[in-house]
Amino acid sequence: MSRLTVRNLLEDAKLVLQLKCLAGAQNLWKDITEAHIMKAGLLLAGVERDAQPNAIIVLGQKEISYFEQLKGRQRSEPVRQLIDFQPSCIIVTKNLPVPRLLVTTCLDQKIPLFSTPLLTSRLLDNLESWIDENTRESMTLHGVLVDVLGIGVLIQGPSGIGKSEVALELISRGHRLVADDLVEIQKQHGNHLMGQGRPLVSHHMEIRGLGIVSIPALFGPTAVRDSKRIESIVDLEDWDPKKEYDRLGIDEQHRSILDVRLPLLTIPVRPGRSVATIIEVAARDRLLKERGIHSARLFHDQLDKVLSSRAVHPAKGIE
Repeated sequence: MSRLTVRNLLEDAKLVLQLKCLAGAQNLWKDITEAHIMKAGLLLAGVERDAQPNAIIVLGQKEISYFEQLKGRQRSEPVRQLIDFQPSCIIVTKNLPVPRLLVTTCLDQKIPLFSTPLLTSRLLDNLESWIDENTRESMTLHGVLVDVLGIGVLIQGPSGIGKSEVALELISRGHRLVADDLVEIQKQHGNHLMGQGRPLVSHHMEIRGLGIVSIPALFGPTAVRDSKRIESIVDLEDWDPKKEYDRLGIDEQHRSILDVRLPLLTIPVRPGRSVATIIEVAARDRLLKERGIHSARLFHDQLDKVLSSRAVHPAKGIE
């Protein structure tokens, strides 16, 4: 997972988690290296036997009630158990009274200790969302991301090939721009990719000879969207007369981004070819394939049947 610290937690999610620091403020640089959030009750009961260090430990009503039932030196054992797990920090929910021994021990061991008014379930949901958002694999690629008939199409190719111009033509036909030039990509759970643009420039396009234009201002707010799942890649390249291009479409090409395999369509560009129309048709074809209809393979199978039939029953007059 990406490097996260308790300070990141305090600064990034302070308003959402409503954390108040009770101890260990001088040790906020501690790393959070374990994505799984530990509930103290499970730790004390011995259920979480494989608990990893540098995790966040959460104490709720049951754990605090358990502490309150203990007398004198009996309280030292569960506190010692929690500290032995070497947590990155400890959070007590619902503004419950924090055992004094836990506070003094965290002060002594320099372990960040927080309280929050949130319910345990709400805190766990928010923590999991924050960790998930900050540990996803991500990267930035040059290209244009367009929503074509509900299919997220990432248009790539060398500089000057006409990616933005093709996207502009698609937008003029009613499709939606997600990002131009730089596409920020995050790998989501379920092994799929989400793409978006950078906040200030995502819905602007640079058109050579024209300059920078605002797509929402020109085409309205429905011409853009903030993010889209990437489902297909279109790679534009200069037409090479010596290269043999696919003319049947039976065997699909693929390209991997962040270890996610995506269908790839290579389109040679030359004057007179409507690349936007080809991409639009490719999106329609992708929708058919998702329904189990593969036009190229159906044609190939039908052709095989016709040829096989002629081989068995040759036409009269043909030897």
